[in-house]
Formats: sequence, C-alpha cells, structure tokens
Amino acid sequence: MTSLAEVVSEVNERIRAADLVSLFLDFDGTLVPIEADPAAPRLDTEGTETLRLLLGKDFVVTTILSGRAVADLYSRIRLEGLIYAGNHGLEIFGRNLRFVEAGASSRSKQLERLCDELLVELRPFAGTLVEFKGLTASIHHRRAAAADRSQIEDSVRAAVARTGDLFRVNPGRKVFEIMPRTGWHKGAAVRWINSQLSRSDTAASGALLSVCLGDDSSDEEAFGALPDAVTIRVGAASATRARYRLPDPAAVHQFLRCLAIPDMRQ
Repeated sequence: MTSLAEVVSEVNERIRAADLVSLFLDFDGTLVPIEADPAAPRLDTEGTETLRLLLGKDFVVTTILSGRAVADLYSRIRLEGLIYAGNHGLEIFGRNLRFVEAGASSRSKQLERLCDELLVELRPFAGTLVEFKGLTASIHHRRAAAADRSQIEDSVRAAVARTGDLFRVNPGRKVFEIMPRTGWHKGAAVRWINSQLSRSDTAASGALLSVCLGDDSSDEEAFGALPDAVTIRVGAASATRARYRLPDPAAVHQFLRCLAIPDMRQ
C-alpha cells in the first residue's frame, strides 16, 4: 500500500505545474466508509469542511462521481459549487453542466419493471435489497447470508438476460449493479466533464491535470480513461489500473487537505 507521504510527494510537482486540477471523487468507500445499510452514509462535518476548503481553491474543480443517483448524492453532501455525476456518470449536474444519457433515460421504465420482478424473486433471500435509481439499479447483498450469494447472482443475471441486450450486470463491493448497455460509464463521464472544463475560460489556455480517487470496480473505467492522470485506488483491491493506493477514507481526507493547502501551489 502506498503511503500518504509518498502519494503527496509524487503528486506535488504535477499539481504545481497544472493550471487547473479536475478532481474526481467516488462517495461510498472513498469519501465515506462503506456501511451495511446503503441509506446510512452521510458526509460528516470534517468531510464537509475538507470539500469546502477545496471549493475555496479556484484551481480545483471537484466532481463527486458515484453509483448513487444525483438527487441521493446531493442530499448526502449539500454543497454548491461541486459537480455531481450520479448513476456512474449517466447524469451530471453542477457548475452549469447538465447531462442525462439519452439511452439510459429511454430504458428507465423497463429497468423499473425489472426491479419489480427482482423484488419478488429475491424475497426468499433475507438481507437482499433491490434499489431502483432511475437510470441504474443496485442489488445489495451485504446483509445476505454468504451461502445465498451465488443464488442471488444467478437470479440477477437470469433476470437481466431476459431483457435481451438492454442491460448488463456489473459486480461491485457486495452489490450487483444493473447498467444500461449504452457505451456510457464512469470513463466516458470523466472524459466528457474534462472536455467541458477545457472549453471554459478558466482552462482555455492552460494545462488540466486530472486526479481521480475510487474504491470500486466501476472506478477502474475512470482510471483507464485517464492514462495521464493521478489515479488512486482506495482500499485493498488485488488489481487496479490506478497508479497509487490509499488504505481508507480517512487517508483520502488527509490527501485532500494536502491538495487544499496553499503550499501545493507555491
């Protein structure tokens, strides 16, 4: 595991050379610890202050890039001036950006029906939660018995297969994400956001550096889309495309505070 000091030291010079830092942060497992109840996590006072410090730096634009829906994500942070990219980047709002992926939007009703079917099929497996998020869905099994998890996965995959090629299953940390097959994912989202920032007056004549932190398999799509970025995998994943690692959200907040201090630009 890379130490915090090593990450800060190696990243320091790159940040000093950049005119604009485009910072991407996952929420669950990166900004806040993973909890058994997906409704529980909230950004605490210290975390809110960290993001406020970053918002005070005109050389940093911060995007919260999460599997949660934008409305859900905003309700847990409630800070203006951030970009909120929800449903794995299928919907993006904030700082005058407005985007909803059309293919995902057109399949929302079909996805809702699929979730209704899974609510019935998964009822025998205690501890399983089906969450419809408008453009994607999450089948949480963190509280389910370990012996049931292969059957849960089989049921989810079979239900998705019945829809033809409309959706795909993306396994995450104790969750199966059901995603529309649109070619859009976190990697496409970070490229789109950066393209919008590069057109703005702030970054029109300068170098843009991306810094991306995430803890889940879906974040690997973002890491892969940013080959020249500072990419940081949070947690103890066995394999990653990220250049660096940090152990947990506490270390993430220490790193972010280092980004926000004036010395990083002197």
